[in-house]
Amino acid sequence: MFLANVSLFDFRNYAELELALERSATVFFGGNAQGKTNLLEAVALSALTHSPRTQQAAELVRFGQPAARVTCGVQSDAGLKELEVRVSISPTAPSRASRRFTLNGIPKRSADMMGSLRVVLFWPDDLQLVKGPGEGRRRFLNTLLSQIDPDHARELTRYGRLLEQRNALLRAIREGRQPVEGLDYWTDALAESGAAIMVERQRRLLELQPIAAAFHRELSDDRERLDLRYRPAGVRIGEAPQELVSEQLKLAMRDARDEEIGRGQTAVGPQRDDIEVWLDDHEARLFASQGQQRSAVLSLKLAELHYLAEVTGEQPVLLLDDVMSELDPARRERLLAALQPGPQALITAADLNDLPKSILERATVFRVEQGAIHA
Repeated sequence: MFLANVSLFDFRNYAELELALERSATVFFGGNAQGKTNLLEAVALSALTHSPRTQQAAELVRFGQPAARVTCGVQSDAGLKELEVRVSISPTAPSRASRRFTLNGIPKRSADMMGSLRVVLFWPDDLQLVKGPGEGRRRFLNTLLSQIDPDHARELTRYGRLLEQRNALLRAIREGRQPVEGLDYWTDALAESGAAIMVERQRRLLELQPIAAAFHRELSDDRERLDLRYRPAGVRIGEAPQELVSEQLKLAMRDARDEEIGRGQTAVGPQRDDIEVWLDDHEARLFASQGQQRSAVLSLKLAELHYLAEVTGEQPVLLLDDVMSELDPARRERLLAALQPGPQALITAADLNDLPKSILERATVFRVEQGAIHA
């Protein structure tokens, strides 16, 4: 799988762009706020159906314009596919926007787009993945699983809608607008969906664990052992079947009913899970140095890249947004080793001096300036 071309129209600071890409590495360099990250964001939007930078779709549309379009041509063993995302500003509420997706001209739901273009993103913020809050680690796992299995993406969407409805009912019960008896239906539905997500997370993390551990042994010269531990909220999974996990979730939600009504929020379930990263016998988030944490993040990203290729049989596209300057020489070299011959990579840098000659010698290099790309 590789990205053959990208077309942008009124996306961020790009008025219009038509760009053909090579199978190997492409480097985009230039000053800050010129459009380097915007280009990678557009590719990620096509692949993941949402921006990794903002939850406000209206921000993706060039200032003063009513709509934006991103089109990506993806070459795979099955042939050439055209992915398109259109973002349209609401005429009555300029801060709101809708997204529409098509695959080869056929309208699709967002979850049905997943897997059409698989990517591994590595942004500077990802260096906080280990020590940051659990939301980032859940997003890491959700992104990985959704690109492998569109059914998982659809289940996440279903769970999100059920969670929103149950939380709205909890607030209505708290305010005396609805009877508490109506909660059982939503509790059962949410538990069944949540159990499916949790069991799949557990299974995939167990498969990802030895890959991440192997990369970390290389990065640490075999001095540290990395371990990934799934911490589901409110239940104990182990090797329990999905039906049993569902029953545990139902019981946990019923036990926490008074607390949930008081807070107006569901207290257990996959929206509160965490993935702990341990180095030897210590949780990295609490005890690891900054260098150790960065090695752990790099191990996770390399494992994600390797696992996606292993499970799907196709290399994902690697999006590296100005992370080379954030890594020391040893970690930078390990990341570069994964690109030889490796996947197609789109790499941004403020300065070409941030990149080693081994990349520049075989990469196509573009300069980005004020929403335009120059060879």
